[in-house]
Amino acid sequence: MESFRGTFTNKVDAKGRVSVPAKFRAVVAAQGFNGMTCFPSFLGQFLEGGGPAFTAEIDAILNKLPPFSPERDQLAAILVGNAVDLMFDGDGRVVLPREFMDHAGITDQVTFVGMTNKFQLWSPSGYEVFRAEALRQASGHTGLLSEAFSALTGSRTVQPPSGGGQSGGAQ
Repeated sequence: MESFRGTFTNKVDAKGRVSVPAKFRAVVAAQGFNGMTCFPSFLGQFLEGGGPAFTAEIDAILNKLPPFSPERDQLAAILVGNAVDLMFDGDGRVVLPREFMDHAGITDQVTFVGMTNKFQLWSPSGYEVFRAEALRQASGHTGLLSEAFSALTGSRTVQPPSGGGQSGGAQ
């Protein structure tokens, strides 16, 4: 399955129209949709976007929660109730709602960031701050990658010995 990859910064015109990267349009087109679903993130000043596969993933997660729980209702209100389908025009553009742009601090440019099953839309300066912090913290996440690899392959990863790189052999 194709995924959203790469980072692209595009201009936003006075009407809020922005060209969605061709690579991202191809992913949602392969999912049978001529647009993107988008909503303001509750995790920060950016927008979440994706196609039918991403919205199906959200629905599946929500459907695992008790149907009348406050947590499900709160998450559904944000992830589904605030979502809009933005259809591509003939030039591959969408019109970003003004309240979405305000939430993300988007003015004359927007940065699209691929995240495999979804993508995010940031103000360029907001993304640079996030990216710098993510780069700083990424080395601390190697254990998560090892665990995920092991789960995918069914293999066990061998951790290097601690203590300066010397093995415990005879001396």
